[in-house]
Amino acid sequence: MAYLRKLPSGKWQATVWTPAGSRDTETFPLKDQARDWGNERESQYRRRVHRDPRGGKITFREWHDRWWDARVVEPHTLRGDASSIRNHVMPYWADWEMRAIGRIDVQAWVRKLILEKKGASAIRRSYNLVHSLMQAAVDEDLIAVTPCRRIDLPPEVVKPPEWFTLNQAQAILDELSQPWKMMALLGFYTGLRWGELSGLHGKRIDWQRSRLFVVEVNTKSGIKEYPKTAKSRREVPLPDHVLDALSRHMRGKDRGDVVFTTVTKGRSGRLLDDGNWRRQTWWPAVRGAFFLDEAGRRRHVPEYPPHSMRHTCASWLVQKGVSLYEVQHLLGHESYQTTQRYAHLAPDAHEAVLGAWTRLESQLVVPTDTAVALAGAQ
Repeated sequence: MAYLRKLPSGKWQATVWTPAGSRDTETFPLKDQARDWGNERESQYRRRVHRDPRGGKITFREWHDRWWDARVVEPHTLRGDASSIRNHVMPYWADWEMRAIGRIDVQAWVRKLILEKKGASAIRRSYNLVHSLMQAAVDEDLIAVTPCRRIDLPPEVVKPPEWFTLNQAQAILDELSQPWKMMALLGFYTGLRWGELSGLHGKRIDWQRSRLFVVEVNTKSGIKEYPKTAKSRREVPLPDHVLDALSRHMRGKDRGDVVFTTVTKGRSGRLLDDGNWRRQTWWPAVRGAFFLDEAGRRRHVPEYPPHSMRHTCASWLVQKGVSLYEVQHLLGHESYQTTQRYAHLAPDAHEAVLGAWTRLESQLVVPTDTAVALAGAQ
């Protein structure tokens, strides 16, 4: 029986105890709504408790094979997931019976990965796969509740974005040949992901409005369109000089073609491969680029990957006062938290703090060496 309680706000709270012993609580405006929800919840839990007792005897490996074959994800995601399962999941869980896996067992597995010094990102990806697999087992009534609940995971250290200064970016452009000079120019001024740059079609450029539309993306499986609801599908403005350079690049090309393709004799016109482009084009240019620092000294450009063109675009915009909200939409970030990595670059990022210090009634003072010497002489 669900426990009903009237809250000081006048709303009604229904509480049901799960088979795992935890509380499932929800709040409703009306008592009848709370009662109906509680009854339905209890019915769901009873159905799971009275599931086929043989279902949980299936091993982790057996259930994984069924679950894996039913997944609907992108091929490149499958490749990465397969690596995580092969290296971090199966060696530990393969022969366990599904019904024997408890929450503390999952926590112990995570702890083991931490002690083995696996990266936080790798651990989180592996855990998320196990969590998804276990939830699917619950949905199929193989087990009553998932053991993947209230698990402590290692925090991921968010690295500050790596970006180039204007002089460094120019040095890289000077080292690149066409058409890669144009491709990098577009990358620095639009913040497109590499797959978006290499998947851009001429028909997506609005020459009258100085815009381009991010619709297609180049993947290891070929060109695909972003889902219509994804934030990745977006409109990006182009500065006039970039549009002019792009117009020169497109002369003689079919507007419906991919803008940047291979140029090697005998193999021209093919979709670019990320690994090959980095190895043959990007890294030689970066390693051969030099710039003058503020002291006039000749220095190597930092060896940042192509994705740093995207970071560079965002960093320059934030430094010039463009809001993080605008940058989020320009880059197609799903989460605002991703864009907040650039917040420290905003011109007024620390003004409030510095202003507060100047408004103190008095300031702490460290005497100079001269003042100390005079005091000692007295």
